[in-house]
Amino acid sequence: MIDFRYHLVSLAAVLIALSIGIVLGAGPLNDNIGSTLSGEVTKLRQEKEELRRQAKEDQRGLEARDAYDEQTLPGVVGDRLVERTATVVVLPEAADDDVQEARDVLEESGASVADTVEVDADWAAAGDASADERDRTGDGALRDLGVDAEVPDGAQTVDQALAVVVTGRERAESTERVERSARDAAWTRLRDAGLVEGPAQAPAAADLVVVVGGPVAAESADDTSGSVDRAAEATAATWVALTHLVQTHADGTVLAAPEAEEGSADASPVTMARTQGSLAEGVSTVDDPDLPMGRAAIVLALDEQLDGGSGHYGIGAGADAPVPEGA
Repeated sequence: MIDFRYHLVSLAAVLIALSIGIVLGAGPLNDNIGSTLSGEVTKLRQEKEELRRQAKEDQRGLEARDAYDEQTLPGVVGDRLVERTATVVVLPEAADDDVQEARDVLEESGASVADTVEVDADWAAAGDASADERDRTGDGALRDLGVDAEVPDGAQTVDQALAVVVTGRERAESTERVERSARDAAWTRLRDAGLVEGPAQAPAAADLVVVVGGPVAAESADDTSGSVDRAAEATAATWVALTHLVQTHADGTVLAAPEAEEGSADASPVTMARTQGSLAEGVSTVDDPDLPMGRAAIVLALDEQLDGGSGHYGIGAGADAPVPEGA
């Protein structure tokens, strides 16, 4: 049985240990701890300053690179697309600057640039009623054009109708253009349905098409799960299907859109196209249309498509190279 003396000894041991700790803490040991902590703080401060200096240096390097690319851009793209007609199809998520710069670089390449076509968000609206209304509009537009419906899985009749309106062709290998009056009628139908915006009449028929978009925002802005929002993914897939239909009617088609921010639930049509395989076959993509290098890639990719090639360009995941090889 443990007696009272055992408790006294235990209590005394605890008091002695506390006393020793207090003495050491207030004496040499405290000095050593303080010195060590002070040294660590100084080291961390120096590392922070070094990282800040390196970040500024990297930023200056990027700005210098972009300035150089901007100055050399006209020489890179000049006369690449002479005697070609191009147009820009704008998706709802596209940044205004990206759209204007795409038009500018097409003009610098020597192409004749037709009126811009803006696609409305209703083009990808979910729900059976919206889909049925689009089907009726698409079927009517194809009748206006005198074209039979040929829509692959995942696409819509409005995709085919817009592809014919924009390019003036029933398909890429067609040697004759659809009559202007028929294209005007189909364009008016699409516009009256609230699916597109643009000129009063159908734009000039284009050989080459640049589809400019951006990341589709997730339904919940607070979603940080890292998985792509299904609704955003479905909309991005709709834009890929539209681009692919355009590609089957044009001599060259490029989908240009930035990637979604890492870790977000947004969906980029470029990322989608790079993982879709046959559903985006033949479509070239550019993921950095906001950079001079990306704008050069748009023109060079169109030029590559005129020679029968295609690829994925930029600085994001799935890019084959910053720009087409041999450019």
